[in-house]
Amino acid sequence: MSRKRVWGEVAPVVEEVCLRLEAGDPLAVVCRDEEMPQETTLRGWLKRYPDLKARVDAARAKGAVVMAARPLVIRVRPVAFDEALAAAVCERLAAGSQGLEAVCAAPDLPSSATVYRWLADYPEFATRYGQARQVQAHRMFDEARAIAKAATVKSVAVPKLRIDTLKWQAAKLAPRVYGARVERDLEPEAPVINVQVRDFCLEDEVEKLRAMVTAAGMSLPEVSALNPIPPRLPGLNRGEAAKVVEG
Repeated sequence: MSRKRVWGEVAPVVEEVCLRLEAGDPLAVVCRDEEMPQETTLRGWLKRYPDLKARVDAARAKGAVVMAARPLVIRVRPVAFDEALAAAVCERLAAGSQGLEAVCAAPDLPSSATVYRWLADYPEFATRYGQARQVQAHRMFDEARAIAKAATVKSVAVPKLRIDTLKWQAAKLAPRVYGARVERDLEPEAPVINVQVRDFCLEDEVEKLRAMVTAAGMSLPEVSALNPIPPRLPGLNRGEAAKVVEG
C-alpha cells in the first residue's frame, strides 16, 4: 500500500506542475506526462494543502494570459479522441452536478460537440460516460437532500424548484434507482400469444345443414364452427335443426 506523501515531497512536484501551467499548458495535458501526478492525485494534494492550491490557481491564471496571447490556431480545442481527455470529461461529470456544456467550458477539455461525436464513435467511452452520469445522479440526490435540510420557511420556494430539478435529472440519469416506476415496470412485458382451436369436423356438419336449409327455400346465417346450430331459424326450431345435423 502506497503511503501518503508529506509536504516536503509534494511541494517540489507541484512546483513543476505550476511551471508547466504558467507556460500555458492545460492541466490535463500536464498530468498526462509520466513524470507528473495524475489529475485526481494532484487535486487530492491541493485539498490537503491550501497553500499549494493557491500556488496552482495563480499559475493557471498566468497560463491563461499566455494562452490568450498565442495565435488562435494554437488554442483550437482537440478534436481527435484522446483517452486522457475522455477520462477527464467523465471524472468531472461524476464529481458534481454540472452538465456537459458547463464541464466542457474548461479550456483544457474538448468542446461538447466533440464529446458527443466521441460518444457515437467509441462505444467504450460511451459506457464510461454512462457510468459517470449514474454517479452524477447519486451526487444530485445528495445535493437535493442537503438543499432540503438547509431550506427555511421563508425561502422554501427557491429550494423546492432546485430540488425538483435535481430529482428530475437524477430520475433521467438513473431511472432504475430514482425513477418513478419500479425496476420491473421498465422491463419489456412478455408477449401475449393467442391460441385458436377449431374443430373442422363441425364445419362439414354446418355445410350439410346449409345445403338442406337452402333446398327447403330458406337461408342460413353465417355461424361459427364452434356453434354450428343457429339460435333460431325461420320455419325450423332449434331441436329440429339439431336432429337434422345428427341425422
